[in-house]
Amino acid sequence: MNLYGAKAKNHMAQFRPQEYHLIEDKEAFFTEIGEEAQRQVSSTYSNISRPELGERDLASKMMAEELVHELIYPSPTEESEEPMDPNSAMAFSMQVQQDLWAEPDSDQVDSTTSPPPER
Repeated sequence: MNLYGAKAKNHMAQFRPQEYHLIEDKEAFFTEIGEEAQRQVSSTYSNISRPELGERDLASKMMAEELVHELIYPSPTEESEEPMDPNSAMAFSMQVQQDLWAEPDSDQVDSTTSPPPER
């Protein structure tokens, strides 16, 4: 389990103990969260980092890590809510991240790079 998985595990154990206790294989669950967080951070960092700064581009690393914040530190649930299904919450969080970074449709016109229409 990497650092992101360990942070997610500690956070859930402390702030969402009911859901935490429902997870059967905690090691596998938080390893998967950590690996997904690492993939997203690495992908985002490679897209936004400034190569001339190399490993010193801490701002880009912080921005990339901010995008996985909800995956690692999920918001607390209200007492009246049913306990979350950890597998579906993970799937939902991953889908949200994928949707945020999805490529725009190639047939959509981008007004910032396309010439204005002729009149």
